[in-house]
Amino acid sequence: MIFLQRLGINSQHLKALLVVYLKQDFRGGKSFLQTSAKEYATSNLALLSMLGMYVFVGSTTAIFALTRIDLFLYSLVASSVTLFIVALAVVAESGNIIFNETEPDIIGHLPVNSRTVFAAKVLNIFLFTLLLAAAANILPTIAGVFVTGSNALFLIAHPVSAILSALFATMLVLTSYGLLMRYIDKERFNNFIAYAQTGFSMFLILGYQLMPRLVEKYQLEANPASHKYFLFFPSAWFSGVTLVIMGKVDWLSLALASLALISLVIISVVALRKVAAGYSTFAAQLAFDTTARIGKSKNDRATVPPTAGRENRTSRASLIETLKVFFLRSSVERAVFDLVGIYLKRDREIKVRLYPSFSYLIMFPLIGIFTGGLADPFVDQDFVFNTIIGAAMIPFVASVAAEAILFSEHYQASYIFRAAPVASLSDIHRGLRKATQVYVALPGALILLLLYTVLWQNLFHAFLVIAPWLILTPALMMFPFIGREFLPLSRKYQKGQQSARTMFIFFLSFFFITIVSAVQNFSIQGIIPYWLFLTGVLAVSSILYFTIRKLSGEVRPLLPSATAND
Repeated sequence: MIFLQRLGINSQHLKALLVVYLKQDFRGGKSFLQTSAKEYATSNLALLSMLGMYVFVGSTTAIFALTRIDLFLYSLVASSVTLFIVALAVVAESGNIIFNETEPDIIGHLPVNSRTVFAAKVLNIFLFTLLLAAAANILPTIAGVFVTGSNALFLIAHPVSAILSALFATMLVLTSYGLLMRYIDKERFNNFIAYAQTGFSMFLILGYQLMPRLVEKYQLEANPASHKYFLFFPSAWFSGVTLVIMGKVDWLSLALASLALISLVIISVVALRKVAAGYSTFAAQLAFDTTARIGKSKNDRATVPPTAGRENRTSRASLIETLKVFFLRSSVERAVFDLVGIYLKRDREIKVRLYPSFSYLIMFPLIGIFTGGLADPFVDQDFVFNTIIGAAMIPFVASVAAEAILFSEHYQASYIFRAAPVASLSDIHRGLRKATQVYVALPGALILLLLYTVLWQNLFHAFLVIAPWLILTPALMMFPFIGREFLPLSRKYQKGQQSARTMFIFFLSFFFITIVSAVQNFSIQGIIPYWLFLTGVLAVSSILYFTIRKLSGEVRPLLPSATAND
């Protein structure tokens, strides 16, 4: 208690805030369209299912114990997996916690200082990451006892290392965002933080790819003095902590463990001195400051002649409206399309959750570039995996975007779907799906098309690789809509929802993507004519789309709120 007081943190306020945050995390989210008396009595099933998935991920790490891997390498693999999944989860979830614009309405007028609020949020996210780290390390911890050179102390040493890894990931992400809050003005902050999320995700994903190369280099080198490169790999730092606790002390383990502890101390000092002090002030400005400039200022607009470009804008707007009428036949469909499009482009909360998913689009192509395996598959058929899987991420990212649109802090306004004369639920669903296809899938496909064209110097080949996945996107996006009233912006977001749904969509689509990727590979190799493959994809996509649409039951009016199934 005295230690917290010296840091300027009120222990009673900290406890009260933390209890409230934890209750919000573990209780079921509220849908404004459901008004059951027990709506807050349910558990956060997304978080529970996410823990189950991480136990499965941990089982794949534990398999390494069955190989002839030594203790350091096994600890390195386990620490790398822990740091990777925890950091990605923090990146996905922290934006909605740190930058919660509705919170100042509740605690802004209370005598709770800024350091206490920030400390409560750090502890909240740390406990969340600790749960994920525990789930991912249960089986690896048990299996690690049987690794060559290990002993029973691994049951203590590895959990300590996992806890420190979770703390490091939490503090690193939150401190980075806190520094951005201080040095980037609010005018550019909303967009910058969304792009920073994407960049952070790419950094973590690509950094994780270094691990197998470090492992291979480690196994080929007999001289321990040549292992200095591990000093620049954060996951190895926490492997050093494991070795030191187990009594496996040498210069490398001591240096790695020292780096782990020093990094935690440095990040903690920066967080307390540079971030925590002004956190509440920034959060209040983010919620209530309306002086930020959007686009051009009034003075800038005053310098533009009132008739300049008016005819071009009018003709462009009329063309867009004509296309909308052609592709979006229903007025409800057009309204939902516009609503979802605006939120995808302008709402910070949704952008922060969605934009990191774009990293999946270029993750595999970049890995291919770094490993020399992203040649034109129609010319060099030795390396086609990264090329095909990169294109296969187009429908996956579009489905993740549709799930992200389900949640919003403005969920209380979703009553409009019940009040408006909506003849069929399918009008809402089609508007949502088409908006994500236009604003997410199509830009993603264009990014890949540009990347492949620049690398291969062949636009046609790039188009042939991407085309089947664009054709399949409308059909694959139908799976999350089966048996659900998928109403945009109708649910309050809770921690773990985005990560759990992303993993669920990945596992759901993994089997289908694998089959189509294999058939596409056979077609590229000439086993199957490529035109026949594209024709088959078009036929399968059409049949799948209309079959799932029939099974989903979306061609019906909206159900009353008491019986709605969302």
